Amino acid sequence: MGGFLYGPVHGFMLWNLFLAAVPLVLGVVLFALPVRTRVVWCAGFAMWVLFLPNAPYLLTDVVHMFHDIQASPSDEWSYVVTATYGVLFACGLASYAVSLQLFRRFLHRVVGARLVLPIILVVHGLCVVAMYAGRVVRQNSWDVLTAPHEVFAAFARVPQPRTVAVLVTMFVVVGAGVFATIAVAQKARARVPLRLHLH
Repeated sequence: MGGFLYGPVHGFMLWNLFLAAVPLVLGVVLFALPVRTRVVWCAGFAMWVLFLPNAPYLLTDVVHMFHDIQASPSDEWSYVVTATYGVLFACGLASYAVSLQLFRRFLHRVVGARLVLPIILVVHGLCVVAMYAGRVVRQNSWDVLTAPHEVFAAFARVPQPRTVAVLVTMFVVVGAGVFATIAVAQKARARVPLRLHLH
């Protein structure tokens, strides 16, 4: 799936984009509904947790962007490649930010307000570890079910100093990206009624 399908669009980009949309769709369905305790809802929530890291994982495709820019036959084509990856990154970050926002609102309905932020940070931390496992160890969300021993081995590497440094950097960078995305979206949303009122 690595070859070009159309212009600068790789097969893996479309596949990763699809996986990034899964937690967003699941989040809309799960968290927009009243709190459920049924088996189906719990299974859906487990799927949401497993697939959530696929949204920010799109940001790690930056490693392919640098290669594609270097391989571009012209400056103009390198701009096209950069713009294409920019859209890819934006979609992944937006899906992750919206998914976390939906989860945050859900938590406010089911747990105390003091627990919301710690839970969000834990989920974010687990997503960062999963991103590392996907990019470096080359594991997928479904490996939790099909190859749990390999997933455990990947998480066992986390305490290593170099790994910790990488994870902390990813935690901060992705977290800042989510915060900025939410802030921009809220600011834009606040301006829409004002503009409608002015017109």
